Amino acid sequence: MRIFAALGGGDIVAAQRKELAGDSSIGETSLTFSGQLYRYCAGRGFQALFTSYCNRADSLDTPSVRLVNVPRAQRNGGFGFHAGRVAYGVRLARMARAFRADLALIDSGTTHPFALAAFRLLGIPVAVNFHNVRWPQGFEPRGPIASTLRAFDSWAFRHVIVAAMGCSPECGVQARADGATSLPYFGWCAQYLPEGFEDSAVDASRNPFRLLFAGRVEDNKGVFDLLRISAALKERCSIAVAIEVCGDGSALSALRAAVAASGQGDRITVRGRLERAQLLAAYRRAHAVIVPTRSTFCEGMPLVCAEAVLLGRPVITSRVSNALPVLGDAIAVAQPDDVASYAEAVRSVAEDPALYERLRAACPAAAAQFFDRSRSYAAAVEQLIAATSA
Repeated sequence: MRIFAALGGGDIVAAQRKELAGDSSIGETSLTFSGQLYRYCAGRGFQALFTSYCNRADSLDTPSVRLVNVPRAQRNGGFGFHAGRVAYGVRLARMARAFRADLALIDSGTTHPFALAAFRLLGIPVAVNFHNVRWPQGFEPRGPIASTLRAFDSWAFRHVIVAAMGCSPECGVQARADGATSLPYFGWCAQYLPEGFEDSAVDASRNPFRLLFAGRVEDNKGVFDLLRISAALKERCSIAVAIEVCGDGSALSALRAAVAASGQGDRITVRGRLERAQLLAAYRRAHAVIVPTRSTFCEGMPLVCAEAVLLGRPVITSRVSNALPVLGDAIAVAQPDDVASYAEAVRSVAEDPALYERLRAACPAAAAQFFDRSRSYAAAVEQLIAATSA
């Protein structure tokens, strides 16, 4: 078996070099997807070519797997953006053909799904792996361009793509939308090592009640909503609420300026990007984790939600995160884009010790799947190969 895999935008070459060197200082706290697939292919004796669209060109050759960063032209929007995505898909198909691939696995966001027809024209079965959904749940595409792209992509899921994998049930729902009801779909969960998650003790005083936001600091991740949520809580909540923001992103400087201008520096602390040990310490300081993703972002199932329950911290989020069917009773549910709803969800959890403990008690059951290797990305690849090779 010869596998071609396009693995998103991360620096897979640097990550694999670190893994092979036994370097545990990588900032992520989960098992990398490229590492999982590398070990799977090497263990099965498969030959593989992995690519990413990381803008740092580099390559790494190992006995069974070659890893290559293949930078993708960056175009901001309009026709040039879509043409660039299609051209990149064709480029990858030609690489897979030269490699003589028996199967191609393409991460969502790499190219438009309809561009994967290039793989099939070259005789290569192609599957899609969803890290993000096609559209925010409950907010289907509108407008002529978005509707046209959906129609083209849906055609590909019906007639071109042989199977799909994904990080949440909603990924499967959207892959099979518009008539692709027979498309094989295999779900997976992010996977973790137990190191760092052993101690889930929480500050019993809960005053202040500490919320953690961890992830990309971007407007569509809801970071600026945190200011309005904090202001509402000051008026409505009988317990002081402190919010800690950990992460990097294009809105980091703007968020710091907005916090300073709002006079909420005593209630909102913006830390920026943290290394693994520091991030785990931030989780332990928190009583709960807030994920206020907005309806303008196609979230899959944020790793922060998994990390929260692994450390016994309830999650406050909306259906847009797609975490509800994954984490179940460990979530306090808010409405998308609704600051008042988020503030009310936080207030309820902060002021009601019994509710808070019920949510915390649900965390271990929700966390178990993230240690279950039978539900890993590599296990889903194994199931996909078995189904498409039959």
